Amino acid sequence: MADQLQAESLQPLIVRQLQTVIKNHELAHAYLFVGPTGSGKSQLAKWLALRLFCLDLQNGEPDLTCPECQRILSGNHPDVVVAKPEGRQIKVDEIRHLKDEFTKSAVEGNKKLFIIHDAEKMTNNAANSLLKFIEEPGPGIYILMLTTNKSAVLPTIRSRTQVIEFQPLSRAELEKALAQKEVPRTERTVALGLTDSVSEVMEWRKDDWLKQAITAISLWYRHTSKANMLGFVDVQTEIVKLAIDRQKQQLILDLMALIWRDTLLIANGITAEQDLHFLQDQELLTTTANNYSVRALLAISQETLTSRHLLDQNMAFQNIAEQLTIKIVQVLSA
Repeated sequence: MADQLQAESLQPLIVRQLQTVIKNHELAHAYLFVGPTGSGKSQLAKWLALRLFCLDLQNGEPDLTCPECQRILSGNHPDVVVAKPEGRQIKVDEIRHLKDEFTKSAVEGNKKLFIIHDAEKMTNNAANSLLKFIEEPGPGIYILMLTTNKSAVLPTIRSRTQVIEFQPLSRAELEKALAQKEVPRTERTVALGLTDSVSEVMEWRKDDWLKQAITAISLWYRHTSKANMLGFVDVQTEIVKLAIDRQKQQLILDLMALIWRDTLLIANGITAEQDLHFLQDQELLTTTANNYSVRALLAISQETLTSRHLLDQNMAFQNIAEQLTIKIVQVLSA
């Protein structure tokens, strides 16, 4: 699909706003695009490049076939300068190249566009070295900085750019993006209840962690939903070994909350697949929902949310998970 069509489908409001700004010759010299991975920041940056350089606009849109569009689409336009991190940071050589390009005039015509991906990955020194170029880039120079984390970008950078906040992907768009990355459906549907970021899901999938966590929580639920204290053993033998750092601990508690939330939704008559996450356990969830009162299930859901807050108060993860298991068994046994 053409980049402008992708941008239009992902962020239609922002596209329309920029179309109006360009038509009125009010395009700012520097923008900070802020939004989760997959929300359309890269597509919109490409669309803006095409819109600025296209030789044969069609109803105000790039035609995609002129020589300028073709070079942008192939990544070979000399006046569209792109910087991306390698690993955790944007390298010193990349920053040096950017600074050199800022001092040069456009190779062709009178416009030059800089696109900096993952701007939060610039070191403070690197970001500071670009400040004067961002503040006074010169005529015909445009700068797009893309980030998933606005707070990680230097305040001095933010203050010199127009910040555009991108809406997270809809559930349908996020699931489509995950499917394109060949994330199995079992993991996709659960992940949709935890994040709106494709990159986060891909990070969780490293070393099969997400798959193992879902399997462990399903086993734990199978026992606790029957008021069986084997769930306590599951915490010790299956779950704790996956809680390797604070982020993973938070995710496991979120998974516990999510599977009981699914149960509560089913108990309230909400059974559509788009509203549930642990679809592979739906039969067991339905049985549990039918066996206990909504009041009991609501109490359990509240306990799972309380457990998440306990972690924020630096209580040991294993103690939290074990206490939660005991409380669930107590509620279901009452």
